[in-house]
Amino acid sequence: MDTDRSTLRDVVVPARAHFAVRLARGQALRVVDVEGQQVLDLVAFGAADPREKLSCILSNLFNGTWRLTTGHVLYTNRAQPMLTIGDDRVGIHHSGGGFCSEESNFFRYRVRPTPNCKANLEQAMAEQGIPADVLDYDACFNVFMNIEYLPDGGFAIAPPRSKAGDHVDLVAEMDCLLALSNCPQERNPCNGYRPTPLRLVIRDRA
Repeated sequence: MDTDRSTLRDVVVPARAHFAVRLARGQALRVVDVEGQQVLDLVAFGAADPREKLSCILSNLFNGTWRLTTGHVLYTNRAQPMLTIGDDRVGIHHSGGGFCSEESNFFRYRVRPTPNCKANLEQAMAEQGIPADVLDYDACFNVFMNIEYLPDGGFAIAPPRSKAGDHVDLVAEMDCLLALSNCPQERNPCNGYRPTPLRLVIRDRA
């Protein structure tokens, strides 16, 4: 999906920054990892009613897998198709929900203040007129995030497997609003300890 006449927007989101976008049904968002090993936290809401929102729990349940990739559908909390994963050059994302926050960063690292995805997402939501109180952990899909599940039942954050230029496409199955955080976390390996830019390409049709 190179830039062409169907491209509506093509932006580079700086490290640690946020972004908001509206997608009409059939439009597509391509997330490009510019330098490699960078995570995007994505929350999505119905354009008609923001209390209809992405559900990672239902998406995993209905697809029968936590490893969501090309061809899988992301569903809302009302069991409606919201986004379909198109061309996915990485195949590893975190669909367990969650995002870093001031509170969780203090709990884990005992430091204040810290840049965090919750603050970024709330700012991006405000730009779309979405109230902060509809944000919850289940609504967040962590693009390129790599969680290693261990034989003993534990799990750990590992560096993303995405390389410079890798991408994933998300195709809207309904009119929706997206709030995005270019994850600012630098105290664990989720961004390789070094937040970097992401490129977002919005096309009229996938």
